[in-house]
Amino acid sequence: TNSDGSLFALLKRIIAEEGVFALYRGLLPFSALEATEQKALYVLNYAAIKSLLRRLCGEPGILATVFCGYLSDLLCVPISVPVEALVVQLQTNGSNGSHLSTWQVLQQALFTREGLATAMKSGCAYFLLSLKPGIEFAFFDRIKSMILKGSAKELQPLTAFFLGAVARAIATCLVYPYVRGKALAQAKLAPNPTAALRKVFSEEGIPALYRGISMEIMRGMTQSAVMFAVMERIRSVVRARMQGLR
Repeated sequence: TNSDGSLFALLKRIIAEEGVFALYRGLLPFSALEATEQKALYVLNYAAIKSLLRRLCGEPGILATVFCGYLSDLLCVPISVPVEALVVQLQTNGSNGSHLSTWQVLQQALFTREGLATAMKSGCAYFLLSLKPGIEFAFFDRIKSMILKGSAKELQPLTAFFLGAVARAIATCLVYPYVRGKALAQAKLAPNPTAALRKVFSEEGIPALYRGISMEIMRGMTQSAVMFAVMERIRSVVRARMQGLR
C-alpha cells in the first residue's frame, strides 16, 4: 500500500522503479479478457433474470431490481474470479522481492490447488460485493424509467453515459472498503477480506479504508458510462430494426 495515500505519488514510484509499462501489467490479454467476459455475462444474466421476474411478478421495484443485479453478479463469480485473481497477482508480481514470469504466475494462479483455493476464498467477498452492480443497475433503471415517462421514447447515449457514471460512483462509495479488503486478500497481504479490513482499521484508522477510492471511482465511472451508453445504443438500433421488420 502507499503510505502517503497519494495516487500520484504511487504512480510516480511505480514509473521510477519499474517503468511506464508496469502501469499496464496484466492488461493484455488477462485484464481485458476478464472485464469483457464478466460484463457480457453479467448483462446476459441480468436481462434474463429481470425478464423472468417481470413475467412472474410484473414490473420489478427497486429492491427487486437490486436483487436481480445481485444474483446476476453472483452467477459470474465462478468464471470471473480466478482470472481476476490472476490479474491482481500479475500486477503485484515482484512487490515482495521475487519476480516470476507471466507463465509462472499463470500456472500458480490457475493450475494449482492453492491458486484456485485462494481465488475462491477471495470470491466469497462477492456475497457482499455483488450488491454493487445490483445498486448500480437499479439506480440506472429507476432514473431511466423516470426520464422515459416524459416525452422521450429512448434514452440518448450521452444521457446514458452520464447516468451510468453517476450510478457507478454511488455504488462504489457504498461498498468500497470491502473492495479494498478483497484486493489485499487477492494480493496475499491478508488471509481474507474481513481480516484485511480489520488490519487496516486497527493500524491506520477509518480513512485508510477508503485509500485508492478516487482511482476506483475514475476507473469504474469510465467503464460503466461507456457500457451503459453502448447498451442503450444497441437497444435502440435493435428496436428500430425489429419495428422495421413488422
